[in-house]
Amino acid sequence: MRTTLKKCCAAVVASLLALPALMGAAANAPELEVMHWLTSGGESASLDVVRRAYLEQGGAWRDAPVPGGSAARAAAVNRILGGNPPPVFLFSLGAQLTELSAHALVTPAPGADAEWGRVLPPLLARSAQYHGRYMAAPLNIHGENWMFYNAALLNRAGVSVPRTWAEFLDAAARIKATGKTAIALDGQPWQERLLFNAVLLGVGGREFYRQVYEQLDPAALESPTMLEAFRVFASLRPFVDEGSPGRRWNQATAMLMRGDAAFQFMGDWAKGDIRAAGMEPGAEIGCVLAPAPEPAYIMVVDAFAFTRPRDDATADAQKKFVSVLMDKDVQARLNQAKGSIPVRTDVPDDGFDICARQAMALIRDPATNLASTGMGLPGGVAGALDDAVSHFWNDRRLTPEEGQELLRKSILAFR
Repeated sequence: MRTTLKKCCAAVVASLLALPALMGAAANAPELEVMHWLTSGGESASLDVVRRAYLEQGGAWRDAPVPGGSAARAAAVNRILGGNPPPVFLFSLGAQLTELSAHALVTPAPGADAEWGRVLPPLLARSAQYHGRYMAAPLNIHGENWMFYNAALLNRAGVSVPRTWAEFLDAAARIKATGKTAIALDGQPWQERLLFNAVLLGVGGREFYRQVYEQLDPAALESPTMLEAFRVFASLRPFVDEGSPGRRWNQATAMLMRGDAAFQFMGDWAKGDIRAAGMEPGAEIGCVLAPAPEPAYIMVVDAFAFTRPRDDATADAQKKFVSVLMDKDVQARLNQAKGSIPVRTDVPDDGFDICARQAMALIRDPATNLASTGMGLPGGVAGALDDAVSHFWNDRRLTPEEGQELLRKSILAFR
């Protein structure tokens, strides 16, 4: 760990020493304001890869950070509506960005070409387009349906990594018998929804997931498969500690790393905190996709969007930014720093951790690609889903049958 920290510090120092020269080279270029929420350690390091590459291409960069994704998205929308739009801003693919495109509040990604359709996963390519044009330039792909585990804790309890939900319930009971918490759950609605969707996929498989979240199929919502998903979900309640409500996801990750809990169901952004603690993802903290009958990857995609340039110089700067962002080497290095995987399927997996290499291989098969509910559902439906799942999870008086009916009504209210 000490060697790792020395290398890390040396790299940071070298980066800082090089910046003045890069800034000097870009002194005569038009300044491009880039609005984002990438402020934590791994996030900042990943953005620095893009920033440095942009400066090396002769650009000038003005950083506009807003901590927190929700706050940053709101700030960007407020500035657009207020007549002071940021020329480049980070957003998430999904209903809100599509709405901005529909109202011509963002412009198509400059420099997008036919190559994008060849190298982006088909689901991502479709989600990033509005009326056949790319409404944003994708930054990275995160996966939601990971199951992280403390390898030493499982070993001491004599528990193997579960491959089915039946095996998981058995493992959780054995972990609980040792006095440890089986599931480190971050008790906020979106995080409870991640756990539910992992169960839904594990019980019903990829096609059932699509029937529910792509088609909003009433038959799927009313099916015995959905009822079984709620039964399994409810059976997980006893394996979460009483401190869960309101807990943040990174606090749950800390429980996992300390050995206070055995499992966490979380997106691969958790790897940033794991690395920051001097642990290697896939080693001390293991990573496998949550139990499911077939391989699947629930995607979350962050992307940079663009507003109408005020002049030709800004338009050129935006186009340069997109060219840098989509470069294969930049994609590799920024995603290694962030814990995510490249949006390009033609980036080699050299230098990525074992979890990322597994994901990079998996997404090359389009059949495995699933959209997160935030990315694939209209905003009202996604919010209703979170509310229904959280209500059921936190009210233990509700039966699986009542949970299924609550979800059915919540989703179909928007059809």
